[in-house]
Parts: sequence; structure tokens; C-alpha cells
Amino acid sequence: MPRHALADADTPFSQRAIDGFRYPLGSGARLTLIAVTLVEALSFLPVTGLKLLVIFIGWMAIYVYAFECLRHTADGFADPPELALNTEDSTGVALILIQLTGNALAVLAPFFLGIPGLLVSLVFAFVLPVITMSLTFDGVGVALNPANWVAAIARFGPSYLLLFAIVILTSLLQAGAQYAMKDHGPTFIGTLGYYAVANYLTIYNFHLMGALIHHKHETLGYFPSSIALREATEPDDDDALLQHVNLIARDDIPGATDILTERLREGLAPVPMHTRYRELLRAQDRLPELLVHGQIWIAALIAGQETRRALGVVQDCLDVDPAFLPDDPRTCGPLADVAAHGGMVRLGLHLAQGYLTIWPRDMGAPSYGLLAARLHDRLGDPVSSARLARRLLADYPEHPVRSDLEALLATLSPTYGVSP
Repeated sequence: MPRHALADADTPFSQRAIDGFRYPLGSGARLTLIAVTLVEALSFLPVTGLKLLVIFIGWMAIYVYAFECLRHTADGFADPPELALNTEDSTGVALILIQLTGNALAVLAPFFLGIPGLLVSLVFAFVLPVITMSLTFDGVGVALNPANWVAAIARFGPSYLLLFAIVILTSLLQAGAQYAMKDHGPTFIGTLGYYAVANYLTIYNFHLMGALIHHKHETLGYFPSSIALREATEPDDDDALLQHVNLIARDDIPGATDILTERLREGLAPVPMHTRYRELLRAQDRLPELLVHGQIWIAALIAGQETRRALGVVQDCLDVDPAFLPDDPRTCGPLADVAAHGGMVRLGLHLAQGYLTIWPRDMGAPSYGLLAARLHDRLGDPVSSARLARRLLADYPEHPVRSDLEALLATLSPTYGVSP
């Protein structure tokens, strides 16, 4: 698989704008730039209708390639693409039509409407970059939706203003090149130079649009394909470490355990690493450490909203110590709820009853006591259910769960229910 130079999304957009001046001179872009400019030179041939056809083909070619540069840069690749493989011709045609409409507005609106018309021209120039970016990824319908313009510009933030300023500056440079080279320079060489400058600036502008998308991809919810490529071509450090640990464990289990201990102390680690660590601890009969790790991992899983996996760790710890309970009510409570409602009734009862026993003064204790009473009943033990419900009524007479406790007692057998 060929190596791809990848850009850093954290690089400030202002720096990307400076570095981007070299982008149109990269191998793929340079060849396209030369080829399109030479094709546009054919417009000098004295053939009727050829000039318009050549200009249209040149526009199509440079915009199709520029679209590919935008997409390629947005995906996190630092070098220009060799070919335009992913951009449909219809996208290039759509942008050309939008550009022609914009140019017509820029000329006619101020002429017919005066100052308001000038404002219309400025507004269109301001939204043209976001239209172009939307057109590349979302199609014509979304690209022409004003609500999409506002939302996208808000997400881009101040960086969009810098992009707009650069687009205006390059437009002025292009106009200056047309005046100096095409209109007042040597007829053939001057026009050829103008086309080269215009094509260079087009690729540069589209590259910057892609760079802005890449820089803001997390805010936009866009997933650059370079991330997947990096994951596919570069081994994960944790995977490599785990393979190393497995090799060490063949001859030195304590040493392998120590390696994983140091890694787990660094912070967030993948599930296979935790699982292997527990296997090594169990192989050495280091049960207290197994329980300590269980407490830490359970809390981390709950924080990461992986409650189901955390319940599996609780069950594993209960196999070591039947009295095991999470050491924090913020951990124990959610586990009791998920276990009770997920069909793990006995585990839910253990957690709910433990919550009430260890933290009787916690504000959630009466609620988890009620849950434990209900689970006793679900397990076919109305005696324990009624006994616990009565105890809760006595211990928490003013708590809002009182009505639920009385309702529970009323549904039990009259032998265990509320006395008349």
C-alpha cells in the first residue's frame, strides 16, 4: 500500500493558508495545471466556436480537479491527488453555473439596484465558499439552502472570515493578472500566463476550503478517511504492547503483569488490555488486586456509559468475593437499575440490598431499598419483601417512596401485607 502524507488537523488554519501556497505545485496538481493551461491555449486557434468550447472544457477540467483537491484535503491528505476520481462532472457544471450567476449578480445588481445591489454582490461572494464546500459533499439541494449556509459558517467560526478574505484577495490577484497579462501583455504569452495564474489560484482556494473542513471536522461531524487509513496501516500502540505482554507472559507472568500495571495507570485503556490484566492476576492468585482493579474498571466503565460491560466485571468480582460491592453509590446504583431491568434479578437484588446496607443515609437509599423489596417478590420470597418494606416504612416515614412501599405491601399475600 502506498504511503500517503497526512495533514495535522490541529495545525492553525492561518498556517495552513501559508503552507497552501506550495500545494498547487505538488506533482499531481502541477501536471493538471500545465495540462489545463495548454488546453486553454487552443482558444487562439482561428476556428469558429472553438474559443468558447475550449474555455468551457478548461473550466470544467480545473473545477473537477479542484473539487477533488477540496475533498482530498478535507479527508486529511497533505499532497494533491494525482487524478480526479471521485468528483462527478455534474458537480463541476453546477459550480460553473453558480459562478456565472454570481458574476452576473456582481455586475448587474449594483447597476440596477445601486448600493443594495452592491450589498447583494458582497453577500453572494461571502457565501460562495460555503456553497462550494456543501456542493462537494452534499449536492446541489443542500448547497443552495440558506439555512445550511448559516449553520456551516457558525461552525467554522472566525476561520471562515479568514477564508473569505483570502478568496477576495486571490480574486483581486486574478483580476490584476488579467489586466496585466491578458489585456495589456503579449497576446499569446500574456494570456497563457493569465490562465496559469487563474488555475493556480483556483486550486489554492479549493485546497484551503478542504483544509478548513479538515481543521473543523470534529465540529462539523465529518470523519476524514485518512483517520481510517492511519488505523489500517499503522499498528496501534496498545495492540503492540499487548502482543509484547503475551510474549513476556510465557516465561515471566509477574513481569508481564507489571508492564500492564504501568500502562493502566496512565489512564484510558482498551478492553482487551483490562481483560488480559485480570487473567494474569487470576493466574497468580492475586485476588485482592483483582478486586481493586475491578472497582477501578467498573467506575471507568460507568463513566463511559458501558453499564452492561461493568455488570460483567461485577459478576467476575463476585466469583472471587461473594460479598463484593462497588465502592461508590454513583456506581452501585446505576448497576442495580440495569441489572434489575435487564433480567439479572439476583445480581440486581445483591446490588440494591448492598446499596441500602452500606449507604443507609444516602438520598437514594430508600429508592434502592424499594427496588430490593420488589426483587425479593420477583424471586418468590414475599416474606423477605414484606419484612424489608415494613423496615423501610419505619426508617423513612416521610420519604416519597412511602406510597410505593404501601402499594407493594398491599399486593402481597394478606399474610404479609399491611395490617388492617
